[in-house]
Amino acid sequence: MHETPFRITLEHASVTLGGKPALSDISVTIAQGETWLVLGSNGSGKSTLLRLLRGDIWPDDDGRGARLYQSGDGPGRASPIGLRPRFGMVSPEVQRATKRLCGHLPARTVILAGPRDAVYVQGRPSRAELGMLDTVLDRLGIAALADTKVEALSNGQIRAVLLARALAGKPLFLFLDEFLDGLDDAARATADRAVAEASGFGAAVLVTSHLGAPLPPGPAKGLTLAGGRIIDTGPAASVLARYREAAASGPAVGSAAPAPRLAEAWPDAPDPQGPPLVVLEHASVFLERREILRDINLTVRPGGHMAIIGANGAGKSTLLKLVAGEHHPALGGRAVRPGLAAPEGLTDLRDIRRRIGMVSFELEADYDKELPALELVLSGIAATVGLYAEPSARDVAEARRWLEFFGVADLAGRRLGQLSAGQTRRLFLARAMVGQPRLLLLDEPFSGLDAASRRLAMAAVSAAARSGVTVLTAVHRRGDVIPEIQTVLRVAKGRLEPEVPA
Repeated sequence: MHETPFRITLEHASVTLGGKPALSDISVTIAQGETWLVLGSNGSGKSTLLRLLRGDIWPDDDGRGARLYQSGDGPGRASPIGLRPRFGMVSPEVQRATKRLCGHLPARTVILAGPRDAVYVQGRPSRAELGMLDTVLDRLGIAALADTKVEALSNGQIRAVLLARALAGKPLFLFLDEFLDGLDDAARATADRAVAEASGFGAAVLVTSHLGAPLPPGPAKGLTLAGGRIIDTGPAASVLARYREAAASGPAVGSAAPAPRLAEAWPDAPDPQGPPLVVLEHASVFLERREILRDINLTVRPGGHMAIIGANGAGKSTLLKLVAGEHHPALGGRAVRPGLAAPEGLTDLRDIRRRIGMVSFELEADYDKELPALELVLSGIAATVGLYAEPSARDVAEARRWLEFFGVADLAGRRLGQLSAGQTRRLFLARAMVGQPRLLLLDEPFSGLDAASRRLAMAAVSAAARSGVTVLTAVHRRGDVIPEIQTVLRVAKGRLEPEVPA
């Protein structure tokens, strides 16, 4: 007798976050064993849909909407309690929370907590759990990371750890929210194989994307969201083709508006003939007693825009933190910042950092998700995490100008926890620019952005570079290098390799 698969059904479900509709009148059924591609621009509702399906949030109590978890032919239930350990999730939100709460924990502990749907492992893991841990580590090729603390992992490595955590519980449903974004080719191939294996075991796989993403073998369904509503459904290939056609013919619904032009001259641009902004000499960095960077020699001159490329875990993010003063060179190395101190001769790193605009996933993880978007952008003026003084009217006006520039002015009163990954990234780009920095340090700055937002962000960084601010960016894709970049360097195994033509 054929057994009816486990399924999740939404009927006319809506979700309101912060007084704003995030999803409206959603009706869909996802069954175990199915593969789904969920498409949409930044802010369209993709992440909220996955959280609703998993049971992390509830549908509005409006008398119409309902969510039902059903196994077999029974009546089902509305509550996800007891089910979430079998609902694996990998998302930017989970990654930020892991970075913030579990930085002191080794990767193995994060993975072991997955089948318990917990942040921490309470008690000694069983022999079966330890066997499961070894299996997923081997499957994803990350056994060498098992004892490394989360704070010492790269963004791509954390993503692999979270995928291992999701697979450890032998999920019925695997929710993957833009999970390939930011991974290099090798990491993508490994992740693809692991997800295909989970699908082969009967798990439902739901993948969100603003670009389209590889899916496990076999038939797949698709849907497109815009403004929190389903506007298209059907076979995944057909839905993706229509989505790409619409994206090519015009801006996506809810995407960024055209940005105003920057001033021709950056207000605090350093003299191109002045002292170098940053000089690193024989600088090595150790994290958790492991050498991440070795004997780095680098000079960043005013207007000397650079890109640092390399695979996940190569040391790109650590290098940017070294430049920013968040890491310090080991004994025998030297890091000075004469062009950021001049002409005042500043020596306090807190003052120097006000001349640095930073975008990174680690910085995003440092912020409380209850913080309003406007306050986040304002914090860039003093280069602090949050506000510690009342902003002036001029500061507020400048922050609102950059919110408008990046097409997110309507998010000013929204809290971070209510926003999509792409919306959050655009806010942090505004934060980096609001203080009119001399140096922009951008770690995968365009990751998570839909096509329209990515074009806008790249144009904004290019305009800043032409206006006088110096850009140093870390990427793993050549397509994320702006035209103004003059020098491309590669990090491999902790070393800076010879210059590569841009």
